[in-house]
Amino acid sequence: MPQRFLLVAEGSGGHVIPALQVAQALSARGARITLWYAQRQQMVPLAESLVQEAVDRSITVEPIALVAPGTVVGRVRQFSQLWQRTARCLTTFAPDVVVGFGGWISAPVVLAARLRGIRCMLHEQNVVLGRTNRLLSRCVNRVAVSFKETQATLTHVESVMTGMPIRQRIGECSRAEACRRFSLDPHRATLLILGGSQGARAINRLMVEVAGSVSPHERDAWQVVHLTGHADAASVQAAYAAHRIRAWVSPFLVEMEAAYAQADVVVARAGASTLAELARCGLPAVLIPYPHAGGHQRANAELVELMGGGVVIEEAEATSERTLSAIRRIMTDERLRTMMATQMRTMSIPDATERLRDTLMELAATQAAAPSSAPHMSDTLLAHAAPPQAELVIGESQR
Repeated sequence: MPQRFLLVAEGSGGHVIPALQVAQALSARGARITLWYAQRQQMVPLAESLVQEAVDRSITVEPIALVAPGTVVGRVRQFSQLWQRTARCLTTFAPDVVVGFGGWISAPVVLAARLRGIRCMLHEQNVVLGRTNRLLSRCVNRVAVSFKETQATLTHVESVMTGMPIRQRIGECSRAEACRRFSLDPHRATLLILGGSQGARAINRLMVEVAGSVSPHERDAWQVVHLTGHADAASVQAAYAAHRIRAWVSPFLVEMEAAYAQADVVVARAGASTLAELARCGLPAVLIPYPHAGGHQRANAELVELMGGGVVIEEAEATSERTLSAIRRIMTDERLRTMMATQMRTMSIPDATERLRDTLMELAATQAAAPSSAPHMSDTLLAHAAPPQAELVIGESQR
């Protein structure tokens, strides 16, 4: 009988990508997978596109339609609905292992599974555990982490270092192919601007200001690939055109391997998925971490800076002058770029998907041999087997 896995993830690329990658790797080993992901009113186009690519007879991908509740009562209602949906899935699909990839929607799924004695694992993408993963880590069997620095905080639960699964084709595109994709000059230095899978308005506005400050020589020597998110694509394109900067601008891009192959320097947020992709490609970066969501990106960015692969500028301090100065320093110093690229590559874990797949299959085999009871959960919760109060997770910020 094939092993069965229920995976649940938030709807952003940073959560959906690792879930999809491990789902496909498990499927290749004969497992059956159900993957749930949060589908909000303004779903990230990149995430939707990636989900469509995961067509596989052994993988069932189902959206969890969520709306912004606006109130605590609304979030609790959604929590209860997801709890009931999980209960039905645990009976009909009967997974051997349930895996949470972050975000508050993991909470009712993981808790309901633990009450049934089903083994559960979390995957943490960031250096610092998210709020939901931090709370759930006390009742799961194992936590897989993307950075070894995270393990020091997990003394209360078994942890395993797997790394961050990313798309296999990242790093497999040539610069010549990328130039054809964007119709850009292969001899010009290329600056890649990223805002994560949803774009980043602060970075977009900052780069519009930077565009007005570049020198005539830089206009002739540089070119830009800028992924803006839907809101700002037209205004950013107009700004580059007004300042006579050669640029390819788009709301989002599925073929990120081409963007990385084209790039010499990257300006980006510091989401775990972005950093794992930069590490695989060995790209030096100017990182402007998202200042909210518990400061997770700040911790990610600081680790990259400590390793020598990037420069960190806090969003509140990211003036056009400071940002352009950082870009200039890296773009004009080939030796520095090479050193930073080498340091960035040291953070790459090429077999992260396989590590996570093998860990899950081993946990499933253990479940089949001897189902366990749920550790660290209250006797009251176990006795009543009802949806727990959600006040500790309902405030989870979305990136």
